[in-house]
Amino acid sequence: MAGGSKCNASLGMNGELGHSDRVSIARKHFVRKGYRVHSGLQFGCELVLYADLPSRVHSDFCVHIPAADTRLNWMTIQTLVRSMPELHKTLIIATIRKSSAENDDAIAFEKDVGNDQSKETKDYYIVDELAVATEHAPFRHKNITKEVGFQLKKQKIK
Repeated sequence: MAGGSKCNASLGMNGELGHSDRVSIARKHFVRKGYRVHSGLQFGCELVLYADLPSRVHSDFCVHIPAADTRLNWMTIQTLVRSMPELHKTLIIATIRKSSAENDDAIAFEKDVGNDQSKETKDYYIVDELAVATEHAPFRHKNITKEVGFQLKKQKIK
């Protein structure tokens, strides 16, 4: 299968992907991009992205995956965005959409049709990313260029 990562679906009502399936697709998308992906629960998001081993660097990004059938909740977005400067992270809003065909960016997603295990259909999904950055108090901001993966953790001396 060219360009697609395989995962199994559990569909919600009316054929929509469930939240855990959308998180799984997003996880595979960011792993494919070279990030180490972990739960973002402690930061109020679904995922956090590390540019290197979590023991060496702090995560640079928090990923929020909104519900598929709703509009973005601006209270949630505002709350997340306002907490990012203190956490030294950038918020990424990742939305999952169905692709009309297999391509290099698409994640392959197989789902069972009915009770017959031999019947599976394969759909392809694209992850769209929107990075939301803010400096809550720009007058206190130090003009320092930040690069991904450079928030190194202090090494313990043995």
